[in-house]
Amino acid sequence: MNGNTIKASAPGNLFFFGEHAAVYGRPAICAAVDRRTYVELAERNDSKILVYSDSFGSGSAQISETGLSNKSFKAPELSTTFDFIDMLAAKFKMARGFELKIRSEVPVNSGMSSSTALLSAIFKAVSGFEGQNIPAEKYFDYLYPIQVKVHGGHASGSEIISSALGGFNKVHKIEAESKTNLKFKHLGVHKFSIIVGNTKVSSPTSLTVGYHIPSLIARNKTFVFSVFDKIAAISEKAEALLTKNDEAKLGKLINKNQELLSSLGLSHPKLDDCIDEARKAGALGAKLSGSGWGGIMFALTKREDAEKVLRAIQTTGADAFKTEVGGSGVL
Repeated sequence: MNGNTIKASAPGNLFFFGEHAAVYGRPAICAAVDRRTYVELAERNDSKILVYSDSFGSGSAQISETGLSNKSFKAPELSTTFDFIDMLAAKFKMARGFELKIRSEVPVNSGMSSSTALLSAIFKAVSGFEGQNIPAEKYFDYLYPIQVKVHGGHASGSEIISSALGGFNKVHKIEAESKTNLKFKHLGVHKFSIIVGNTKVSSPTSLTVGYHIPSLIARNKTFVFSVFDKIAAISEKAEALLTKNDEAKLGKLINKNQELLSSLGLSHPKLDDCIDEARKAGALGAKLSGSGWGGIMFALTKREDAEKVLRAIQTTGADAFKTEVGGSGVL
């Protein structure tokens, strides 16, 4: 190795409103969180790629003319990392190898967009390593194809905006002539009191986004899309309330969004347990975030009730923590 080292990080994400509906062209509102994924890239003096993950061990590959060859890793979770580097190696015509160290604060398979945080951080480091000055607004074009693969053939791409740009954003996927674009609108800075509960029930997004919802649509498209339209209406109402920082009414919309997601079979007994306890402890609103079927939920609280809500969620056996929302994107 030589002295060329690049560090990058990107945040996880919360869906305040609109997950799942966003995959099918409805608007969503999401926000970056203060839990991040960190990568450190160090140049090698050969064409090998070595990856070291705090969570999933190590792996290696060799740069070839068409991308990567001789991929080797034990943990299946590293496949996304190597697939993405493979794509970038071909796109950037990479020749120099590197070592990549990964450390993440974002719970995996939780609905907190851990894979998108990782992809954003890797892209920042690798594109910088290759001398590509790509603005965060363009990350969607590079990350969306691999996100579709990770999510089982379907994705909204909404989380990419949170991880790349940070802040609160309204996002809307547009399909046009076989090309997918994402419209987004920054919704300002909001200092909400948010408690996240991690059920510790692993919930890969591919199970709900790639399997469950498509199967529901195949059998009852009219019902599913009517629910998505109701969720879209909630997202539109929430945008107006965000400009007023009307937490009480936002909480009611959060609860309504959860009710609609539950009607699609996306909740889980442990999610319901955490949500019920949070509400009983005074949360203004509580819902799942992301894929559902486990993973995380969050509660919007008054600041004076935050500790009480946190402890209530912990009584279920879930992990609970405070998070700041709407912070920095990729760095």
